[in-house]
Amino acid sequence: MTETTATTEECMANEIKGETWEVIQYLAMALKADNEGKTEVAQTLRSIAMDEAGHGSRFKYLAGKIGDLKGEIEKMLAGEKEAVDGKHEGMKVADADGKKEVASFFDTAAHDEARHAAMLQNLLDRYF
Repeated sequence: MTETTATTEECMANEIKGETWEVIQYLAMALKADNEGKTEVAQTLRSIAMDEAGHGSRFKYLAGKIGDLKGEIEKMLAGEKEAVDGKHEGMKVADADGKKEVASFFDTAAHDEARHAAMLQNLLDRYF
């Protein structure tokens, strides 16, 4: 066995970063597969992405990185609201650059972020 100077916490933090990157990569690959008509490839890649998301979330949980649930939801709510503005800014930049498809997706994503914020607010109102 090789000696290491890394702590368990450092190893877990590295895993969280790696798993997060893998989720995005697998999902992007699945989109490409869908666009190429390779449905089974896309489904398999999405399944792998969900496994990777499960790994990352478990490492984060085991690392004690999730605090009081109400506080965590409030923090995520603030982030989702902030993301709406960020996505709208990206939309303006992409539009000015003549990248209509990118601008359109920024707008779609902004609407998703607003929907996420509403969902989180609903949870806070109902359960906390």
